Amino acid sequence: MRALVYTGPGHVEIQDVAKPTVGSGDALLEIQMAAVCGSDIHGFLGHSERRKPGLVLGHEAVATIVEVDPAVKSWKPGQRVVVNPLITCGTCAACLAGRQNLCPSWKVLGLDRVQGTYAEFVALPASCLYPLPEGLSAPEAVLSEPLANVVHYFRTAMSEVPESLTILGAGPIGILTLALARLRGIPRVCIVDTNEARLGVASQLRADSIVVSGKEDPVEAVRRWSDGGTEVVVETAGISATRRQAVGCCRRGGRLVFVGLGENESPLPWIEMIRDEKSVFTTFAYTPRDFLTALRIVESRQIDLRAWTEIRPLTDGQAGFEKIAYAPGSTLKMVFEV
Repeated sequence: MRALVYTGPGHVEIQDVAKPTVGSGDALLEIQMAAVCGSDIHGFLGHSERRKPGLVLGHEAVATIVEVDPAVKSWKPGQRVVVNPLITCGTCAACLAGRQNLCPSWKVLGLDRVQGTYAEFVALPASCLYPLPEGLSAPEAVLSEPLANVVHYFRTAMSEVPESLTILGAGPIGILTLALARLRGIPRVCIVDTNEARLGVASQLRADSIVVSGKEDPVEAVRRWSDGGTEVVVETAGISATRRQAVGCCRRGGRLVFVGLGENESPLPWIEMIRDEKSVFTTFAYTPRDFLTALRIVESRQIDLRAWTEIRPLTDGQAGFEKIAYAPGSTLKMVFEV
């Protein structure tokens, strides 16, 4: 089958690879569309130790079932589905407690040696599938997976609606955080980035304050706008500079939500954080509950990023990756039509 294969830092190419087979409890899917995630870009640039050359990247996808393990009775060929790419055991303490994202044996499509969705076919457990709602287009539906991440940390770190929120990063996760903040009724939202085109999108989505990092100091700007810092700060880049900015943008007694996975270690002013009682939340992926909530939000079109989505054929994979990695402009989602 045809697949877009990561061959080395900054390079992907179309190759013929082995078509997957259906295992116990699995479904074989024919991929219709697959979107590019920030983690795919991380891999494309050679910054991910868990993404080695020879890997098919991709995990945000919409597909059609072509074959199902006979033991699976809930699905049949021809059904269109949205893919939850997080594969868990279903039997450990975390899974049984409804915290599947913390399963010690979790796997995800397009990571390690698990081939991803930039391919004609993918096989994965049928338990990872959700029916594609009638009337929902594939470019809309692929938004469910990234939105599920945001739904998850809103549930775990913002169970009560905060008075104010700062978002560091106006990429897809940051913009989805802004959109969900508006949907959930957070009164005051500020967003920070260096990409002025993406900040233009944030302005259209009714951010109350826009800060162009590099033109002004983000911490000073946020603290001035919010009278000392916002109640919650969501950091999406995962690098030392923005993690430290997050601490500065957070008011006393506030909450820090660390989302980004850019760097493993970052020094932070722990004495200051302790004295100011700034609570630290970390977040990883989502649960099936979060994924379903995200799909329902997308289905109702309460969040819709089609205006900032670009669709290209899979054969344009190299150019598509280069655009998002080096000069995305206002494009938030690159979607490959397989």
